[in-house]
Amino acid sequence: MWAFVVSSLLSLAAFFVAGVVAQTVAGQHSLVLEMLFRSLLTLLLISVYVWLLTIADHVRDHRIATLGLPLTKGWNRQFVIGCIVGLALTALAVLPIAIWGNASFTLHLGVRFLPRDAAALFVLLVGALAEELMFRGYPFQHLEEGIGAAGAIAVFSVLFGAVHLSNPGASVWGLINTVLIAILLAIAYLRTRALWLPWGIHFGWNATLGFVCGLPVSGLRIFNVVVRTSVAGPKWLTGDSYGIEASATGTFAVLVGLVIVWKLPVSRLTQPPLPPLTEPAHENSLSDIQP
Repeated sequence: MWAFVVSSLLSLAAFFVAGVVAQTVAGQHSLVLEMLFRSLLTLLLISVYVWLLTIADHVRDHRIATLGLPLTKGWNRQFVIGCIVGLALTALAVLPIAIWGNASFTLHLGVRFLPRDAAALFVLLVGALAEELMFRGYPFQHLEEGIGAAGAIAVFSVLFGAVHLSNPGASVWGLINTVLIAILLAIAYLRTRALWLPWGIHFGWNATLGFVCGLPVSGLRIFNVVVRTSVAGPKWLTGDSYGIEASATGTFAVLVGLVIVWKLPVSRLTQPPLPPLTEPAHENSLSDIQP
């Protein structure tokens, strides 16, 4: 439990430091700010967790792998599968809006936009990794050892939803859907004991939603650099300014995703052996999820 508490506090400190540095350097250039913030946050989180693994868990080798990013056989397949699942679930959520909603879009194409497009994709990729490290990485893994998988999923899913309440257009429905998404990603981690699958789902969802479809990503429009879509219709269908993550179609897609992730033909990736715990880990049936 103390490892969970300390790592959570250090995670908050990393978030604050990354935000202050990025704001100081980038000023009002939003995309540059996001690039700096997400990159610095990821580096700080990895550094903090590797340090904790070294001094607290006595892990001397393969510390990045121990965090949940092992480069063992099948890691790339799991990441690609995750991206495909994220894309498919987003398409499932957007399709009813395309059929019954009133949508219009504008395109921004051209060679001169390529650096900006690449920057947006980079932010989506690194941002998804940073959130997976914070919410399914070291703190989650140690809380699971303390209170079991079910408790850790509950705590971090609520925290994941609460963090997104500060986003533009946040609502109760958006909170519920975000909590459900966090549960889906946690199960993806537990199925594989690695972050590749949840990272892929997270990136695939956000990239398809914001970059490909041009819709808000949790209320944020910064990723609509190629396509920008405006939709009109009831809030339960469109999610209003927050986007499909605050809509009934989003809820349906995430519930379908829970079933898909539970049934995916994936296995646990080989992890390096850890030093023995001084106490037996808390037993919980969810922590032994098998493919």
